[in-house]
Amino acid sequence: MQDEEKKVQILHEIKRVAHAIEPEPLTLQAFKRLSKIPKQRVRYYFGTWNQAVAAAGLSPTPPGHRASGYTTLSKDELLKAIGDLWKKARRRPTEALMNSEGAFTVRPYRVRWGSFRNAVDEYIRQYGEPSASQADDSTETPATNTAVTAIRPARLPVTLKPSVSAGKKPIIYGEPLDFRGLRYAPVNEQGVVYLFGMISRELGFLIESIRTDFPDCEGKRALDTAGTKWQHVRIEFEYRSCNFLEHGHDPDGCDLIVCWIHDWLECPVEVLELKSNVCLVSNK
Repeated sequence: MQDEEKKVQILHEIKRVAHAIEPEPLTLQAFKRLSKIPKQRVRYYFGTWNQAVAAAGLSPTPPGHRASGYTTLSKDELLKAIGDLWKKARRRPTEALMNSEGAFTVRPYRVRWGSFRNAVDEYIRQYGEPSASQADDSTETPATNTAVTAIRPARLPVTLKPSVSAGKKPIIYGEPLDFRGLRYAPVNEQGVVYLFGMISRELGFLIESIRTDFPDCEGKRALDTAGTKWQHVRIEFEYRSCNFLEHGHDPDGCDLIVCWIHDWLECPVEVLELKSNVCLVSNK
């Protein structure tokens, strides 16, 4: 895809998001929340967020406006999300489960209750533990819900299939990708590192070092299409962006999370989701 086509795609996406959130102001944080186009791509082609908004024929957010794009979540909303997830998963929610499948991440729970565990305890004190009859699919039978039953991990047999030798770990593949030399999508952090190495230059990065210590990578990122301005960037690789939180990394020690799936909407660190960027990179 040529530069002009990419610019047009970004401008169309800015207009789409602006229409979707109206009358909420069009902030960069709101754009990050609702679009799969990373903000560094916007900056790469337009210089700044306000310049991109102006190029789309829209008015930039006035100075001093709260830019988070999020409304304050009420206590009842947060507790309800715990109950909904508990009924859906049929078990007490954990931080990892809330980050991957819940309506919110654990961050607002930590702010209000100190920890997600304390929030779950508060839910139990107010509402009690959901019973089995309250589960989302408790009224469904295998005869009426065979499609869902067939794909739910909780319903799969826990023993290995006869074709897999005892003690031998099965090899798991991601979705078919067929992107250059990569046949399947990443299923772990190592796959993310490999894929990023394939397209990093096209995304405007020059890599200086990769290591096992946090953060995983350091390099430079182009700030303009001519490549005359570069910014130092510290990168952490994760399969899912929420893994950054689960691993206990310090947000202040990293400038960018590169992942395959971005599922941490309230992430305080900039995120580059490769899954949505592979289709934007020309398959030469």
